[in-house]
Amino acid sequence: MHSPLAWVLAACILLLAACASLPPRNPPRIDIVAVQLDRVEGPNAYFDVTVNLSNDGDDEIVVTALDGRLAIEDENVAEAKLVSAPVRIPAHGQARADLSSRTGMDSLLRAIAAAMRRGATITTPGARPTLRYSIEGSATLRGGYRMPFSRTGELGDTGR
Repeated sequence: MHSPLAWVLAACILLLAACASLPPRNPPRIDIVAVQLDRVEGPNAYFDVTVNLSNDGDDEIVVTALDGRLAIEDENVAEAKLVSAPVRIPAHGQARADLSSRTGMDSLLRAIAAAMRRGATITTPGARPTLRYSIEGSATLRGGYRMPFSRTGELGDTGR
């Protein structure tokens, strides 16, 4: 037979577990500022993703992880991960975060072929061809709450 104390303890544990996944009162705003090709080394291409995190609340917010799936021309090419964790966003403030990803040249070549099929290489004189990207992922806040983010744009463009 279980004692009343054991039931109270079990209820407290369940309540604490449920609270860990509750959304914060003032969740941060997550803006993707830029996605850029950083470098190509041998068979690998490296991309940088710059993120701006804004906090309108009265308390500091701590982001323990930022993870995303990077697609170029609708071709999933890489997983992007937070470079340096945790990221602290001060009350009524902002913080920058960087994600990085690595992909093989085969994925990048598939994306370039998709761009060619849509006519991205046909540009006006003096203009450069563009590659479209999309990134979808989530930020994990201290306490375990995960909030989604997504953005589409063109490689090399900075914030809109």
